[in-house]
Amino acid sequence: MATIYISSSLLWNCSLEEIFDWTYRSQLDGIELWAQQFFSREYRRNDYLRLTALYPLKSCVHSQSWDLNLASLNEGIRRQSVAEVKKSIELADSLGLDEVTVHPGRHTLPGASEHSGDYLRESLKELLDYAGKLQIKISLEIMEKTPKEFATSMEAMKQICGSMFSSFCYTLDAAHCDSTEEIFRTLKDYGSHISKIHVSNRKGNQLHTPLDRGDYDMRALLPQLARFGLPLVIEGFDNGRELSAAAENLHFIQTIF
Repeated sequence: MATIYISSSLLWNCSLEEIFDWTYRSQLDGIELWAQQFFSREYRRNDYLRLTALYPLKSCVHSQSWDLNLASLNEGIRRQSVAEVKKSIELADSLGLDEVTVHPGRHTLPGASEHSGDYLRESLKELLDYAGKLQIKISLEIMEKTPKEFATSMEAMKQICGSMFSSFCYTLDAAHCDSTEEIFRTLKDYGSHISKIHVSNRKGNQLHTPLDRGDYDMRALLPQLARFGLPLVIEGFDNGRELSAAAENLHFIQTIF
């Protein structure tokens, strides 16, 4: 049986109540709630707690990530990035949730990268200590393979995190992988460290396309991923009121499960 969440970024212009209601009526299991959406749309903690009492849905938080860089060469940017991720951790704590998805940092410039790993390691140590005090798990997301990203595999995560590696859990993003072989190799070798799988399709270099449009045969892939027993989080972004992307993904999911 698959456990399927929706990323709230697919319901960007919805109220908190609309997000809960749409997810519940769609017979999904939970929500990955984007902290940036929560803050920028001025959702309220009391409303969230009221809705969790009404709707039997699971939740986790996706940390703020836009405009941030935990490995920035600019110390002011790096410090503010750490502060914004801490706010996301505090949000999870205030909502009674225990996991926050965090994007690791990237090179400021591909050609000025010798200390990026050191800067990121310092940021992650501070965040790990902070989250630990609140008993919040940090799930580091494995990123896409672009020139500035360097936390692009579990092997890279091991090198970056060092002795902290087992203190984090990790989010595997199917669209960030270059092949199904890479997806299954990562799950086979590191499955005990992975907390969830982000699922969307990709078309060449265009990432996070709807599940039924892209290079992956999701009709075959999704049931195979579900067998690992990890939550599958449908990802994407849609700021329209028609919720067409969410509806398209949901229809496809319903034809499979």
